[in-house]
Amino acid sequence: MRASPEIDLGRALRGMGLTTGVPVIVPVGAGSRPGQLARLGLLLEKVLVTVAEELEATVVGTGDAGGLGAALGHARERKKAGFPMVGVASDGFEPQDLESAHTHFVLVPVDHGAGVARWVAEVATAAAGGNRSVAVVTAGGEPAWEAVAANARAGRLVMAVGRTGGVADQLAAACDARAADPRARALAGSGQVFAVDPAKGAAYVADALRGALSRPDALGPGESS
Repeated sequence: MRASPEIDLGRALRGMGLTTGVPVIVPVGAGSRPGQLARLGLLLEKVLVTVAEELEATVVGTGDAGGLGAALGHARERKKAGFPMVGVASDGFEPQDLESAHTHFVLVPVDHGAGVARWVAEVATAAAGGNRSVAVVTAGGEPAWEAVAANARAGRLVMAVGRTGGVADQLAAACDARAADPRARALAGSGQVFAVDPAKGAAYVADALRGALSRPDALGPGESS
């Protein structure tokens, strides 16, 4: 689906055969290094894939090839899960630029970077349609900062998975009042960000995500429980 600024995203998503008004998970990890992604496989499978399948959630993230989308897609395939994965990408991308692990694509009228992050947040809000949604940050390089900020601005809870590197670790440090990047401290101060420690086990992280998706403040602005 090609989006435009005036589009009714909820109606457009339903026109693609998606169900709106469902729980939504937004994976954030743009700019993660290959080594970081390689270590995330089991966590993605036992947390994001398991919870998304259990809650019949939709996953909305960036749609460009490789990166976190590919890692999550591989985990989804290993589990033979059936939840929708919606990839949001610039409408200037060629088919080979898109990650084939996604089941649906929303092509948006921007170049790369911050504009796509804003659209991901908007598509996630439209997919949730008043239901709950949580952004899950694992690792992440410089591009992940804008994605986290866009989700926080959308009123979305942000769960930072510590010990995965990059932006996620900075956010976890800020939530724990430890030294961190000033951007992490500002985001932690928004009240939208919380951190989990995967050293407590994948089941603990999965329970944290389930719990976040049941919290009233996982609803977007202007919505009610």
